[in-house]
Amino acid sequence: MRILQSFLFALFAGLILSACGENFSKKITALEQKLAASNDPVVAEELCNTYQAAAQANPGEHAQNLQYLTKAAEIKFVHNKDAVGAVRLVNTALKEHGEGQDLAEPIGMLARVWRLYQHKATPDLSKEPDDIDLTKLNLERNLYWIDSALLRLDRAMGGATVTDKSKAQLFLQLSEGYATLVQTVDPNKFVDLNMKAAGLAKTIGEPNTALRFYYNVAEKLPAHAKAPTALFMMGFIYENDLKDLDMAKSTYERFLQQYPSDPDYADDAQNALQYLGIPPEEIIKQFEKNPQ
Repeated sequence: MRILQSFLFALFAGLILSACGENFSKKITALEQKLAASNDPVVAEELCNTYQAAAQANPGEHAQNLQYLTKAAEIKFVHNKDAVGAVRLVNTALKEHGEGQDLAEPIGMLARVWRLYQHKATPDLSKEPDDIDLTKLNLERNLYWIDSALLRLDRAMGGATVTDKSKAQLFLQLSEGYATLVQTVDPNKFVDLNMKAAGLAKTIGEPNTALRFYYNVAEKLPAHAKAPTALFMMGFIYENDLKDLDMAKSTYERFLQQYPSDPDYADDAQNALQYLGIPPEEIIKQFEKNPQ
């Protein structure tokens, strides 16, 4: 009799949890659709709370709860500008549900927050050393998952053709956060992240962002093999994208001072200085008059 009662109780409890899970799922889907259509902060808050309630109601659903809490953190970070709340949700999710799970999304979320923290753009987080330390620890333990997140974003944005600019911008944010973590321990990775991000930023029409990435390489690692390329590209962007001829001139001159014998760009920098500010048609006329 007791065995039967235990069985019926377990069955009844399972049915209740299943019904609750289904109700949460329907509510979450409806709220996600509503938020996508309206971007209403009230809806965002309700959705954030529902994600957390769903995770509390089914503590054993680790994969789903990791996803729910990461999405709740995204809302706190993007909609509420609450970096502390975001990292606490993700760090809790990693502790309670992260073992054996795909961590690309939660670790990618932390890396984006870390980027802003490095830029001193999260004053609330800057006051919480324990949260900062735990966030950094989780990131450093899971660098592999940042690579995975970047790979997925690269595919989602369309690769070199970039069909989804919003995904490309996420790629830039993630790359910048990642780069700050490896600058000292893996300079080559730091350079590769910045150079790829710089090229992507230029491709999607964000020259100032591209400048920042090239600057990271040219200024912080001037002896690196790719530093001449980064510095030359800074001059190129000043000249051709931003039309800032004074900055272009000083950058090209600096390039020739630092890398006078560079086999790839020294001649280009000299030519750029010679013809700086001259319209292309006028340059063509000069070549026609004085063919080399």
